[in-house]
Amino acid sequence: MKLKANYFKIKNHKFYSYEKTLIIAEIGSNHNNKFENIKKMILIAKRAGCDAVKFQLFKAKNLVPVNSRAYHILKKIELPDNWIPKIRRFCNQKKILFACSPFDFNAIRLLKKNKCDILKIASPEIKNLELIAHASKVGIPVIISTGDSNMEIISRAIRVVKFSKLKDNNIALLHCTSEYPAKIKNVNLRMINSLSKKYKNIPIGFSDHSLGIDCAIASVAMGACIVEKHITISRKMSGPDHFFAIEPKELGDMVYKIRNLEKSFGKTEKVRLPSENTIYICAFAKKKINKNSIILKRDITFKRSRIKGIEFYNLKKVLKKKAKKNFRKDEILF
Repeated sequence: MKLKANYFKIKNHKFYSYEKTLIIAEIGSNHNNKFENIKKMILIAKRAGCDAVKFQLFKAKNLVPVNSRAYHILKKIELPDNWIPKIRRFCNQKKILFACSPFDFNAIRLLKKNKCDILKIASPEIKNLELIAHASKVGIPVIISTGDSNMEIISRAIRVVKFSKLKDNNIALLHCTSEYPAKIKNVNLRMINSLSKKYKNIPIGFSDHSLGIDCAIASVAMGACIVEKHITISRKMSGPDHFFAIEPKELGDMVYKIRNLEKSFGKTEKVRLPSENTIYICAFAKKKINKNSIILKRDITFKRSRIKGIEFYNLKKVLKKKAKKNFRKDEILF
């Protein structure tokens, strides 16, 4: 019997806690507006064993004031609309799922048109209920990140999604801390359990902004069925998200360790395995016991045995019974 858990479904793929984790390589804007970087990062994610790659589709002018410093940073890393069909085709060729965070209605329309596999609501947009409502109506599985929020904000977002036609296994929440990088003391992995208890029918995952891969791996042990991690070709590259992302070798290590961890969960029943070094604790003669003498408790001691003899729970089979043969000291009783 396998552990029963909610699952997140994308097309014919099902992702379960403690069984099969959806691992998303968050490319985001780390392509630095070069399509060759996009192809290279998709290949890195595929070779590492990730299930999906994720991008961000925004227009800087719709996110921040055009006279701000943030506008000039974001403008340089906008994903061009005409790259979406090319990304879709390349993901199809490499057999990896295509996920993207839309930040406006036009982005949702474009992603739907190009058969995006997952719409991801970024943490800041969990408060954008109109965007969530629109994303939930187009029939694509939706993941909502919960950074910079509380249970009230999360519940509002869930209520909006519940009005859509999406089934529970097409909706997921990701626990997230919106620090870059997230301090270990603020990662708070126990929220995975808290969200699972609060939203019993919704699969829960983890979007990791901490340095390294330890928290991402630990989240799977806590029950996350989705893990999202920012990746980069090199942390030495310029851009707002490179410095806390993981490089290709780390990504490979993370996926390998998560897949090994999944194997280690096993079953929910405790059984003796054929490969285990089976040892029994059985009754042995504490001293010489003569044939036809009455066997008393003082005549018996319990020791390890490779052979199944008289164990403590069935001691009545010999206790106060006549010995059927002579038993030497340290001979197992039958």
